[in-house]
Order: sequence, then structure tokens, then C-alpha cells
Amino acid sequence: MKMTKEKLMEAAVAALNRDEAATIEQIANIAGVTRRTVHRYFNDRNTLVHECKQTMLQVCNLKMTQAYQSSQQPAVQLENMFYAALEVGIQYCFVKKLVKRQQYTDLISNQEQAYDDVKANWFQLVELLQQQGAITSQLSIPWIYNLFGGIIDIAIEAHQAGDVARNDIKKFSWRSFKASIDLH
Repeated sequence: MKMTKEKLMEAAVAALNRDEAATIEQIANIAGVTRRTVHRYFNDRNTLVHECKQTMLQVCNLKMTQAYQSSQQPAVQLENMFYAALEVGIQYCFVKKLVKRQQYTDLISNQEQAYDDVKANWFQLVELLQQQGAITSQLSIPWIYNLFGGIIDIAIEAHQAGDVARNDIKKFSWRSFKASIDLH
């Protein structure tokens, strides 16, 4: 079986999700290859981690855009965007840990326009839902945006801890967000 760069990145994501300080040796073990094989594709650990972060941003932007375009109903769009953010957040949870120590703008340098488009769509969607009276207008849009991310973070932590059944995380986190913004 030929080892590909993508498979090594998948192994890196798995290793880094377990331990954000995972070494090239640990990543190689998960991939079932030698350290030398990893170095054929990546000069060093920092390059590998950077490429994993860039891939996560691309995946996130794609999934959030697809979720936004999945319906013409704003409430359904918002719910689908929530699920997309949750899915990507769980898949790449190590990035969230790294982001807390870095400026997010450092991470999105190559993905800035796509990220801005997704964020603009999200803000417009929430504003439209407020105008329609479907969600409370007593909360500011930036507050709702931070609430959205905070509930995603809580769901990711619950997933990692194993405190909540995996099938319930999606349901509980959406219900919590929906109730917190009075979405009906």
C-alpha cells in the first residue's frame, strides 16, 4: 500500500486530537510507517501541523458553505451550519486548542476570503431570522455568534471526554443553542 500525504495528515489529525504535542514518531506509528516516511512528505512537525490546519480551514469553509446552500429556509440553513461546524470541530479538535494560543488571523491567511464569505453569510442569516421574529432580537448578532462557537466548544469537549453519548451530543448541543436564541 502506497502511503499518501493525505493519509499521513489523517494520522497526524488523529494523533494531535489525542495529544496536541504528538511527535513525528507518534504520528508515524499511527500511520504505520517510519519517521523517515513522514519526513519524505513534510520537512518537520511544524509544516505537518500547518498543513493540517490549512486543510481544516478548507474543509470547514466548504462544509459551512454547503450547509448554507442546503436550503432556502433560514432556520434550516442555520441548523445545518451548526451541524457542519460541530462535525468539523470534532474532526479537527486539536486546531481549536492551538487557536486559543494564536491569533485566528494567522491561521486563515490563505483562507481569509472564503472564511469572510462564510462568516458574512452566517451574520446575514441571523440578522434575517431576527428581522422575521424567528429568533430573539434582544441578543446582538456578535453575542449569538460567540454563543454559537461556545456551544460548539462545549459539544467538542463532551465528545472528547465521553461524558455524553455520541448520538446525543448533536441533539443536545443544537437544542441548547436553539433555546438560547429563542429560535422557533
